[in-house]
Amino acid sequence: MTKKKKISWKKFEALTRKLAASVRASKYKPDYFVGIARGGLVPLAILAEEFDTRNVATFSAHSYAGEKRGKITITSTPRADMRGKKVLLVDEIVDSGETIRHVAALIAKRYHAREVRTAVIVVNTKRASFAPDYCAMKTGQWVVFPWEGYN
Repeated sequence: MTKKKKISWKKFEALTRKLAASVRASKYKPDYFVGIARGGLVPLAILAEEFDTRNVATFSAHSYAGEKRGKITITSTPRADMRGKKVLLVDEIVDSGETIRHVAALIAKRYHAREVRTAVIVVNTKRASFAPDYCAMKTGQWVVFPWEGYN
C-alpha cells in the first residue's frame, strides 16, 4: 500500500498562489496558459485569474489509470494560435514527468511556440525524471488532491 499525502482545498489554493508568485518572481510573462486535463484544470483556472488572462487552452492527456502508469494518450488538443508566443503549461503534478514533457514538446513543435515553460503544484521526488520550471511543493509520497476525494 502506497503512503498517501492528502492535500485540502485550503492547502491547494495556498500552493497555487505560491506557484503564481514563483512565475511572477521569474519575470516570465506568458501569452498563453495551457492546462493538462483533468488535474491541471483547477490550477490553470486559478493561475489564469491570478494573471488576469483569457488566453487559456487545454490538452486532454493521461498516462495513469489509478496508480498504474501506462502509455501517454492524448485525446484532445486545442485550436489556438500559439505561434511565436510564450506559453505556461500547467498540471497538478509531475509524477514521472512523461506527460508534461510530451505535451511541452508537442506545443513547441506543432504550435510553434516561442518558449514553453512548465508549472506544477507538486513534484514527486522519488519518481520524477523531469524538472518543471516552477513547482510549489516537493514530496516523495503519492498525492491525493481535494477533487479526488480522500480514498
